Amino acid sequence: MDLEPLRELGLTEGEIKVYTALVSLGEATSGPISEQSNVSMSKVYEVLERLAKKGLVSHIIKNKTKYFRASDPKRLLIYLQEKQDSLNAQETKLKQIIPELELKQQINPSDETAQVYDGLKGIQTARERTLKIMKKGEQMWIIGIATTPYDRLTPYFKEYHKKRYEKGIKCNYLYNEYARKPFGEVSKTYPLSEVRYMPEGVITHAWMEIYADTVTIGINKGKAFSVVIQNQEVADSFKNYAQLLWNSAHK
Repeated sequence: MDLEPLRELGLTEGEIKVYTALVSLGEATSGPISEQSNVSMSKVYEVLERLAKKGLVSHIIKNKTKYFRASDPKRLLIYLQEKQDSLNAQETKLKQIIPELELKQQINPSDETAQVYDGLKGIQTARERTLKIMKKGEQMWIIGIATTPYDRLTPYFKEYHKKRYEKGIKCNYLYNEYARKPFGEVSKTYPLSEVRYMPEGVITHAWMEIYADTVTIGINKGKAFSVVIQNQEVADSFKNYAQLLWNSAHK
């Protein structure tokens, strides 16, 4: 029997062993349950108590002896629904406090002007910031592209740019020549987008995203991460560099 669904449901290995043993035994005291499940007597009562709280085990007392029985296996579906209901309730509560936390973050800004976001998920988090702070008609620059493939992010970038141009944010892409296919050819099809290329032979393992008061340096070689620098003067300087590079690039 494939027990992975029980693990995904959140049951521990001990709970799975005791529950499946009880399903086979029908009704039993702790001794046979311990023997059938290979869970020690010192632990089996604790596991049975956890299963009882989940509604997966019941008991009766006969002649001053406690006998246990596994609940109907369909109870697993009810337990799953209860977990889903609990998660939905948690989501509702989180949505209620997020605006308050965001306001508190704005009122008490960090003194730090640079942050590091690790991993491919971190790259996404850093990029999402543009959608949060930029307004319709504003311009962002994306300069360079890593030679290391990040295929898992390709669907994300496609969805991101859809949100970007729906919000009315313009984007200038300055790609390396080797990125013409597929990145450049795809990017130029997005609305509010313009693509140019650096001279052939220019290789980069990092890229820059410049917008508003922010410069993001992304790296995907060996370890993927993004460094986000939030400083208006720094961002303005990089925008000047971007414009110089843009003027010397070719379509």
